[in-house]
Amino acid sequence: MGKVVLEVKDFCFRYRETKRKALNKLSFSVEEGSFFCIIGANGSGKSTLCNALVGLIPHYFVGKMSGEIFVEGLKIEDSSIAELSSQIGLVFQNPFNQLSYTAGTVEEELAYGLGNRGVAREEMIEKVAHVAKLMRIEHIVNKNPLELSGGQVQRVAFGSTFIMEPKILVLDECTTQLDPLGSEEIFNIVKELNQKGITVIMVDHDMERVARCADKVMVLEQGKIVAIDTPKNIFGNPEIVAHNIGVPDFVTICQELRNKGYTNKEIEVMEEQTVELVKEALIG
Repeated sequence: MGKVVLEVKDFCFRYRETKRKALNKLSFSVEEGSFFCIIGANGSGKSTLCNALVGLIPHYFVGKMSGEIFVEGLKIEDSSIAELSSQIGLVFQNPFNQLSYTAGTVEEELAYGLGNRGVAREEMIEKVAHVAKLMRIEHIVNKNPLELSGGQVQRVAFGSTFIMEPKILVLDECTTQLDPLGSEEIFNIVKELNQKGITVIMVDHDMERVARCADKVMVLEQGKIVAIDTPKNIFGNPEIVAHNIGVPDFVTICQELRNKGYTNKEIEVMEEQTVELVKEALIG
């Protein structure tokens, strides 16, 4: 087992003025450099968990909390958002919530967090140029953030988190404003960062992408953990799939081949293996 960089122990959270716990006795850990995906139906607690992992719960969102979360050894309850931001960063589901709205240009928006951290001007200029190029927003760096399209705001939001160079990136359905091509571009960047050693914790509804990217998948339902396993074991298990989660199309194809007696091989979750299975079934 690799080094654990994030640990959640018996964590519960209930928002003020609600009766049901949004998160109920969650316990899990995430290893350094891994790609950890969180899936579940709407209302299962995914965004609440993301907020808890980066310290917005309990420092910003108020409610009743119990249990513990440790990020690189820091207990979120006892650490400030500023302290945590050097270790873990969140890209929000709604990118418009991420902007500071104090910056006159995209360039200033990207540099906002660096300024708060006291980074030298020359280094700041260098980092902003690098992130703007990476996020393909060099052409809008002098624009006012309020003039941007949803997709552009999403890229700026991602860039403003990544520029802080956290060791752990938390992505809460962070491509909702992007077209399929833009979405894939972002995930290629995420995968590249992961390959360079950044730990990625991702909430996503695109099950093909989850199957392709994840080392481990955690299924949430009504604030509780249903299962934590590899994509193949999660999507290939009918009992887990019954918990209001979608499955990759490749799983559906394999399942139909099995149901109709064309194959008795195990369920596949990836495109390449599914294509091979279909070929074998057709050739007979």
